[in-house]
Amino acid sequence: MVTRGIAGAVDAAVVLLMVMVGLLCVNGLSFLLDPRGFRVVGASQEVLVEVALATAVVYLAGTWAVMGRSYGCRLMGLKIVDRRGRSPRFLRSLLRAVFYVLFPVGLLWCCVGRSRKSVQDLVLGTTVVYDWMPEHRPRRAVA
Repeated sequence: MVTRGIAGAVDAAVVLLMVMVGLLCVNGLSFLLDPRGFRVVGASQEVLVEVALATAVVYLAGTWAVMGRSYGCRLMGLKIVDRRGRSPRFLRSLLRAVFYVLFPVGLLWCCVGRSRKSVQDLVLGTTVVYDWMPEHRPRRAVA
């Protein structure tokens, strides 16, 4: 649970950074389009929360589907795999990300259950495994 918690905190920081950079880009673009009439573009707290949740879903689903791990998982040596031991496909990753973001309490089940799986893992057939050494493909020698 500790490694998953740290990985989740790192991923939350990545998502917040992405939202902040996005807001900065919107303000920069607004300034470039109308420098004389520029006003700082802001958003309500509700909008920022919705954007952060949507960003988290896209970030997690994408990284889990492509690499089997988010940045936080990579730092903590964790990988998400399906029943066959492979990175989950995009739809399963997307469903897991939505479930993960909207029902974070389900993650606590890994502390209680014998299989150490969260509710999300039980429902979607995924598992979190330790994988400190990601597969490296040997590089070809360039002639």
